[in-house]
Amino acid sequence: MEQYVECMSRGLTLRGMMHIPDQHGGKVPFVILFHGFCDDRNEINFVHTELSRRLCEKGIASVRFDFAGSGESDGRFEDMTVSGEVADGQAILDYVKGLDFVDQSRIALHGLSMGGCVASMVAGLRDADVCALSLWCPAPDVVYNLKDKTLCGQDVSDIEERGCADFEGLKVGLGFYQDALTLDPFAVAAKFTKRVNLVHGDEDITASVQCSHRYKEIYGDRAALLVVHGAEHRFKSFAFRAARMDSAMEFLTRELFG
Repeated sequence: MEQYVECMSRGLTLRGMMHIPDQHGGKVPFVILFHGFCDDRNEINFVHTELSRRLCEKGIASVRFDFAGSGESDGRFEDMTVSGEVADGQAILDYVKGLDFVDQSRIALHGLSMGGCVASMVAGLRDADVCALSLWCPAPDVVYNLKDKTLCGQDVSDIEERGCADFEGLKVGLGFYQDALTLDPFAVAAKFTKRVNLVHGDEDITASVQCSHRYKEIYGDRAALLVVHGAEHRFKSFAFRAARMDSAMEFLTRELFG
């Protein structure tokens, strides 16, 4: 079953889609999916929609919300910050924990690109509430590179003077830059103590594969890293997409039912 849902975060309504297995007895495992920068809950080429539906077929419920300022949720994109999305992520986690059909001991997080950075930070802040973490092309370098006034390879050195940056026609607010200067995503992510699965393309120029190598160093033996040779950020082939999807499905199924 797929159903539209809402939850509140910071006084704003977040809108999303929940997937619940049709046949389930008792409590079910659950995955929360976080989308990336400039995207929405369906994600690049609808890959999060596919992941939710495949999880549902395996008896795993999930939810995909638009962060505030993205998709159909309240708020303006120009007011979006990484800290705000981390707050949204925690509000979504609290919402899921309040659902009576969810097994509280089997809630996993999954994130793509900047959503992977956010997922890793939420997992670090809420270690006791998260049992596993799945990351696709995580992009904490969005935060770190802003310290040099670059955003996904684009020069935004005039962001303070202009009060915003033009990124693919979307207005990125000065607050996004100022917030990034205060953050250390890897330090927050390091507080997570459970298992992690990472998938990254070695031709990714949006989020460097070195980000996933750094996560692997942080998590050590608790993390598995699949580097897909030839894949860039969007994983634009049948084979690349299948490799990423299969890796996440195998990991989440094992961790939630193992």
